[in-house]
Amino acid sequence: MLAVVKTPRIELSLSGAEEAVSEVLAFLRSRYAVAVLNDDDSGDTDAFQTPFWRKTSPGDLLQGYRLKHGLSQEALSEKTGIRQSVLSAYETGRRPLSRRAAIRIGNALDEDPDKFFPETAVRKK
Repeated sequence: MLAVVKTPRIELSLSGAEEAVSEVLAFLRSRYAVAVLNDDDSGDTDAFQTPFWRKTSPGDLLQGYRLKHGLSQEALSEKTGIRQSVLSAYETGRRPLSRRAAIRIGNALDEDPDKFFPETAVRKK
């Protein structure tokens, strides 16, 4: 089972005894908003087709990739030359992420800038 805790962002793959998995999931749901992306053991869920993915914004993806690379907003700001306050605005959706900024951020993270835009990632799949 693949579950995502939305805030704080945590992705989990749960497997094992059904009772234990249910207990862990119940605990997480008691404290956080949790989206279950795949609730069977086949592992064949197309993440791009899930409601969770359709609600994902460029800012959510930017934050996820920044955290994946272990960077704070300040550290990414230093690597890109984009002010930390602007990065924060991108991540929270207070400011739309431009293609130009995505390219600078993508270069700093060594990631394809298209990965920050859910609609592009779906088309490229």
